[in-house]
Amino acid sequence: MSYFRLNIYDKATSVDYKPLITFTSQLTGKSKTFVSTLNVTTNKDRYVELGCMVTYQDSEALTAGVIYLGNTDFPLGFYDVTIYQNSSNTNLDPAGLTTIYTGLMNLTSTTGTEAVKYSEYTTNDSDTESVYITI
Repeated sequence: MSYFRLNIYDKATSVDYKPLITFTSQLTGKSKTFVSTLNVTTNKDRYVELGCMVTYQDSEALTAGVIYLGNTDFPLGFYDVTIYQNSSNTNLDPAGLTTIYTGLMNLTSTTGTEAVKYSEYTTNDSDTESVYITI
């Protein structure tokens, strides 16, 4: 389980539903939208605790916050994050929803065996459209 805490309580007009979250890879431009696994407002004056479960297997449950990352479409690295005030706990469409947060995320591995590795640029211009898994 991955948890994150943000000071967004005052941005939302309702906390009846778990927020909708979109991660967009800065490398591939692909997006994944899911419902947060949590919406803990116990310390709302300081933060709201949200979360998701990242899996490295090709199975997801987007309305339950289970997402598949760490592949060629969604590699480790930087992501743009947008959090929306959701209209239900099963809605996956951000159209018409109020944006309550935009920011940046650096997706890394906690095991250390899948850490992001940076390598020297090569001048192989014939391979400019390839996306490499950074593990």
